[in-house]
Amino acid sequence: MKRDIKLYNVLFPIRMFYLLPTAAWLIILPGNFLIDSLVLLAAMAFYHYDNKKTVWKRSILRIWVIGFLSDLLGAALTFPLMLLFESYDTFLFPGGQLIVLPGIALAGVLIYALNKTISFKNCGLEPGQIRRLSLALAIFTAPYTMLWPVEWLYF
Repeated sequence: MKRDIKLYNVLFPIRMFYLLPTAAWLIILPGNFLIDSLVLLAAMAFYHYDNKKTVWKRSILRIWVIGFLSDLLGAALTFPLMLLFESYDTFLFPGGQLIVLPGIALAGVLIYALNKTISFKNCGLEPGQIRRLSLALAIFTAPYTMLWPVEWLYF
């Protein structure tokens, strides 16, 4: 008897690409990269760090992947909460924003912690500089779009 073995991606199932139109992914992925780049460069300029180009080159891909995965994990926490409280639109239910706040907070904490430990390893930055950059990325790149009504997301 022959058994079919199927392997599925546990972290990001291919079925997720069907939830949003392909054009949306062509906007979301480069958009996240651009926002991460701008926040990183602005934070380095604000703190007067040297070697901005080198730090950006050595860290941006890790920052981008960490940010995207953190956003997905935050959304993964929010989805069951929305089902539990039967709130499908964050603006129709008065406490709807409270339902998505744990997902936003989780994503922000993950962005901070993972960037602090992974993204800036080979950049020659001091621990204080790494903490400040990680905090700026966590604050300014957390997925605040979860607060938007669901209708805004349809194209």
